[in-house]
Amino acid sequence: MRIVDKYILSRTVRVYVFVFLIFAGLYFIIDLFSHLEDFLDTDPPIGILLQYYLNMLPLIFMRVSPFALLTSVLYTFGELNKHNEMVTLRASGISSFKIAFPAVFLAVLISSGAFFLQEKVLISTQKTVEDISLRYIKKKDLSSHEIKQFPFVAGNKIFLVEHFSALDEKMEKVIVFQEGNGGNIDRQLLCREIIYQNGSWIGSDIIEYTFDDEGSRRDPVRWQEKKIPLEESPQELLFKKSIFLQFVPLKELYQKIQSLKKIHTEAKLNPLIVDFHYKLVNPWAHFFLILGTLPLALEIRKRKVGLLSLGIGFLFFFLYYVLSFMSMALGKEGIIIPSLSAWLAPLFFLTMGITGLFSSR
Repeated sequence: MRIVDKYILSRTVRVYVFVFLIFAGLYFIIDLFSHLEDFLDTDPPIGILLQYYLNMLPLIFMRVSPFALLTSVLYTFGELNKHNEMVTLRASGISSFKIAFPAVFLAVLISSGAFFLQEKVLISTQKTVEDISLRYIKKKDLSSHEIKQFPFVAGNKIFLVEHFSALDEKMEKVIVFQEGNGGNIDRQLLCREIIYQNGSWIGSDIIEYTFDDEGSRRDPVRWQEKKIPLEESPQELLFKKSIFLQFVPLKELYQKIQSLKKIHTEAKLNPLIVDFHYKLVNPWAHFFLILGTLPLALEIRKRKVGLLSLGIGFLFFFLYYVLSFMSMALGKEGIIIPSLSAWLAPLFFLTMGITGLFSSR
C-alpha cells in the first residue's frame, strides 16, 4: 500500500472510531434513560445490565457504523481539500479512483465484518437481549399476544396458522404440511384448532391426507383428536415470530422460502423474498454509501468541514434508507419485483458514485 493510501486510511479510521464511539454512546444513554423507570422498578443485578448492553453492541454496530463511516470519509476528504492536499495529489498525477481507493477498501473491510456479525453473532445476542428485556425491562407477558396469518417451519413440518392466541395457548384453522425423505410433501393435515395441553399440542377435528410418489392425494382419514408433534411452547413460538425475520441468518431464511414454495403460498413469499435480499445487501451499506458520496466528498472545499460532513452524512444516510424502505414496501406488495426491490437504493448509489468518479477523473 502506498504512503498516500496509508495516510488517507489512517485519518479516516481515526475519525470513524471517534464518530462511532460518540453515536454508540448516545445510543446507550438514550436507551438507559428511556428504560430508567423499569430498571428502578425491577432492580436488575449489575451483571444483568452489563450483559444486556454488551449483547446490544452488534446491533448498535449494524445501525451506527454506516453513518459513522460516511461522516468520516466526508470529513477526511474535506480536510484534504481545505488544506489544498487534494490539489497536490491531483497535480502529481494521481487520479480520483486512486485517491478514493483507501475509503473504498475500508468500506469493503467493514462491510465484510458487518456481514459476519449478521450471519454468526446477531441472532444469538438478540435472543439474549430480548430475554433480558422481557424479564427486567418491558415486563410484559408474551401470553397477551395474538397473531393472524402466522406461517412457520418446525423440523420437517410447515404450519399455516390463520389465528394464534398465546393467551389461550391455541391455534385456529391450521394447515400442516409434512415433508418426506425426498423433500416432497407427503402428508397434509387440516385442523380446526390445536391447543397446548400439558406440554403437548393436541389437534381437534382433523382431516389427514397422504400423497403417493406421484403427488396424488389419497382418501382422507378423519381424527377427532390427535397429538401434533411440535416441540415449541406458545411463548417460544411468539419469540420465534418476534426475532426470526429480522435477525435469522440467510441460510435459515432461504430454507423457509424454499419450504413455502413447495406448498405454493405465493402471497406469503413476497415479504420473505424481500427480507432475504435486504439481508444480503444491508451489511454492504457501508460500501454503497461511500461509493455513492465519493464524488461529492472529493470536491468539498468549505472551512467548517466538520459540520458540513455531519450534515451531508445525515442527508445521504437518510436518502439511502428512505429509498430502501420505500422500494421494499413496494416489493412486499408485489408492485415491483420482490427480489429487485432491496437492491434499488444500492444500485442507485452505485451508479451515482461510478458516474461521478468517471466525470471527475
